[in-house]
Amino acid sequence: MIAWLRRALGNRRQARQRAGLDALKVRYHTFRILLANNERALDRLAEVEAALSSGAPTADLAGRVEELVAVTFEMVDGLGRLAAKGAGALYARQLALEEALRAALERVEASPRPPSCLPLAQARDVAEAGGKAAGLAVLLQNGFPVPPGFVVTARACREFWREAGLEARLDQRLGELGGADDRRGAACAALRREILAAALPDWLRRDLDAAARDLGRTAGHGSPLALAVRSSAVTEDGPQHSFAGQLATVLNLSPETLERGILEVLAGAVSEQAVLYRRQAGLPEAGLDMAVLVQVMVPATAAGVVFSLDPVRPDTGRMLVSAVPGLGVLAVNGAAPVDIYRVSRDDPADAIAHVARKTRKAVAVAGGGVRREPVPDEARNAPVLSEATLSRLVRLSLAAEALAGSWRDLEYAVDAQGGLWLLQSRPARIVWGARRPPAPAGPLFAGGMTASPGRCLGRARHVADAAGLDAPESGPVVALLPFAAPEAARGLPRWQGLASCGGNPVDHLSTLAREAGRPMLTRAQGVMEAVPEGALVVLDADAGRIVPAPPAIGDIEGLLRPPQPGRGLRPAAPLPPGRALVHELVVPLGLTDAYGPTFSVLECRTLHDIVRFAHEAAVLALFEAGDALLAEAAPAVRVLRGDGPFECMVIDLGGGLRENAGGPRIGPEAIASIPLAALWRGLSGPVAAFAAPPSAVGVGAILARGLTDGRGRRPVGQPNYALATRDYVNVNARVEFHFAMIDAVCGPRARGNYVRLRFKGGGAASPLRERRAVCLETILRASGFFTNRQGDLLSANCTDAGQEATGEALALVGRLVLFSRLLDAAMTDDDAPHRAAQAFLAAPAPLARDSAAEQTKR
Repeated sequence: MIAWLRRALGNRRQARQRAGLDALKVRYHTFRILLANNERALDRLAEVEAALSSGAPTADLAGRVEELVAVTFEMVDGLGRLAAKGAGALYARQLALEEALRAALERVEASPRPPSCLPLAQARDVAEAGGKAAGLAVLLQNGFPVPPGFVVTARACREFWREAGLEARLDQRLGELGGADDRRGAACAALRREILAAALPDWLRRDLDAAARDLGRTAGHGSPLALAVRSSAVTEDGPQHSFAGQLATVLNLSPETLERGILEVLAGAVSEQAVLYRRQAGLPEAGLDMAVLVQVMVPATAAGVVFSLDPVRPDTGRMLVSAVPGLGVLAVNGAAPVDIYRVSRDDPADAIAHVARKTRKAVAVAGGGVRREPVPDEARNAPVLSEATLSRLVRLSLAAEALAGSWRDLEYAVDAQGGLWLLQSRPARIVWGARRPPAPAGPLFAGGMTASPGRCLGRARHVADAAGLDAPESGPVVALLPFAAPEAARGLPRWQGLASCGGNPVDHLSTLAREAGRPMLTRAQGVMEAVPEGALVVLDADAGRIVPAPPAIGDIEGLLRPPQPGRGLRPAAPLPPGRALVHELVVPLGLTDAYGPTFSVLECRTLHDIVRFAHEAAVLALFEAGDALLAEAAPAVRVLRGDGPFECMVIDLGGGLRENAGGPRIGPEAIASIPLAALWRGLSGPVAAFAAPPSAVGVGAILARGLTDGRGRRPVGQPNYALATRDYVNVNARVEFHFAMIDAVCGPRARGNYVRLRFKGGGAASPLRERRAVCLETILRASGFFTNRQGDLLSANCTDAGQEATGEALALVGRLVLFSRLLDAAMTDDDAPHRAAQAFLAAPAPLARDSAAEQTKR
């Protein structure tokens, strides 16, 4: 009877143990499915983003959204199966978003035409905004002084041609001309009269009125708003065709006369000289690729043109600058004498001036229009530009050239306060003789993948922790990050662009960079080592490189404006209302700080937020297995012990240990898990290496406090444990009186690999614990981790690195876990964290396993 009872009890215990192991395996596989769905969700999110920006048909957009909704629901469901905190409330958020998205998609079908007027800062697309506006938009986004404005899009202009019945007549009349040069002038004049007699459609009038009102608020003028209206054809100001002087510009208009100015610029597309230029260039004669640029007019006291390299004598290595008093119309049409400056590209102070006798200048007339008037006698023979203005103009021109990556032809204006404004930026045609042009400087870095297109100019700044995300900027910055941490999105409004060593084009940060219109290079391994802190550089995300900018640009902080602080992220171009609503429910990410007070289900306002929250909550949920569940899985537990002091209970969830591992005690040779083996390399080491303790007083204080320490999740005396598979490990560890959580995937695919570390607790007083966190943060930052420290809680991660690099990161974490034994006792002063960190980083691997206190002594 007793034997039977023992067998029955043993069978029940084994059943509980099998059930415990099965429960752990279910949790793990649920977690891995959720990780896979996280990747799928980011892919689907990128597809929705692309469908929105490309104007994809409604059915296609709806299909993409439905796929994303289905994947996010699977993530929410997986979180519920993990019994994670907030999972129930997340269901309600998901369902509410689904309802809102269905309503938004119904509005997409009835969305009105795309906006006819784009703010200049968003007019980067040449096909939509034309060459002149797109060139200025790039400058404006990079902090160059460009007058604010807006663009009447090429699409809107084409719709005007059609609705006014002009498109067919233009094609017909210009087609009838053939090669008859004698009739061209009369035909073009007749076409011009037809255009000027037409009326803009009501929808365009309404959009122009709204855009002009917005521009007036942006400009903040107390006086009446004066406007300049200029052509911006799709083929204008490009590398093949400049259209220099061929199209129309109308100056000093009011909002009330703006419509007339728009018509005059459009009529300029069919002037005889423009038609002839197009014919000779092999372009369609009708000129229906027009967009129109409207800007706040600069009341110029001086103006002119800059070639960043003398187009006729490039071998001199000098710029060519022209200048006239007043408005620049006389400088570009050759109707008046101009001052000429030939300035060294290497030294703006080295200038050769040819000062002309100026007799006339163009000025704006109160109430509208431009007139010519005499130059005062005392100014006729005086240089138009001061040395300071000329020097600043040269530096601005070098910066514009560096940003564009080609010699530039720029127009500029100087206002009454001495402020410089750039009015045009296009490629310069350089006539090279027998001497070949100088070879461009080699890149500081080449490689990576384009996450968000574009080019930007700024000072390189290494951002390796969360504190660096909030640092104020005094000028344009190109941020370099070790990994594409979503927390880095906080810095996007203040950076011109960024490059990350890790990441991929569909991760959270890449999505937000595209939304903000910030150039971004991802998977740029080695960029932080290749590009020095503080270097003045150009990031070319399209070409995958970072190149040095000319030193002669000098103090860029005093030359260009940084992005305006507090400006929110927004799509690169305005979307129609229905699509804009879909965008607002899907793409923005508000949950950027996983450790901040607002990282909550209550703050999940988009599908992107749900994806982010579910992923982070799942990682934390896997640490909640609990000691009771571990005890139930006792038959699967192996006690892993090596030569060092660290001992760990390993639960094999499939492929974590070799088949012949045996038990219950095993050594490192039994490990089959790639990440656990890498971690163990750092955790194992000679026992003697840890024998030198800190002072007895320090240890005694820690022991006295630590024996009653109930603040950690796993009290003192509880074992360390690891859940392991072939490419995954999850570790809960108590090292002396600190609590460490390590979670890692390390497989052959870089995308999906990560190492996450959280470190907290300790028996010492708060200042010592915080110094210990500073020490560990210093080491992890220097080793390429992105860190976030709040008091004595340290979080660090690296993502999307290759298998070898991820394994090295895990080995370092292992060494660091042991290095931190009794580390608090060594943090006796504010410099102690630095001394200990430097000792760890300077030591070879075996020495790096010594106790922190011993290394601090050395």
